Amino acid sequence: MPANRFNGWMDYGIGIGLRIPHYRHILERKPVVDWFEIISENYMVDGGRPLAVLDQILEQYRVVQHGVSMYFGSIDPPNREHLRRLKALVRRTKTPWLSDHLCWGSVDGRYTHDLLPMPYSWEAVEVTARKIRQVQDNLEFRLPSRTSAATPSITFRK
Repeated sequence: MPANRFNGWMDYGIGIGLRIPHYRHILERKPVVDWFEIISENYMVDGGRPLAVLDQILEQYRVVQHGVSMYFGSIDPPNREHLRRLKALVRRTKTPWLSDHLCWGSVDGRYTHDLLPMPYSWEAVEVTARKIRQVQDNLEFRLPSRTSAATPSITFRK
């Protein structure tokens, strides 16, 4: 990832996604890679194999986190339990950055488990900005965000 203000202007080299089918290869062969990207939600558990493998990976590699269920564009407030688990994982991995998608996917506590495109409105910008600030304040961590692949680039003016 190119150096930018979200990762302290550091160039962390080249990383790849950490996926279950590759665990054994990574742990046995120790491939040359600068870091692995994890899907945060896959490791926001109380124990078991995912965390055991993650801890082994962390002994040898840097890990960065990417989430898929923060739903910054949803009008619901951030889920406190999700934030608690995410904050614990951020501390465990010491990730240099954490990202999630700019999308929505929940209404009244019901989750679609999909990355739905944002409405093109100033109200959506305000809701999203407020929610990102709430999450950053709670996590004590700055967040770059990714747009959903289905969401075209758009400029808002007020």
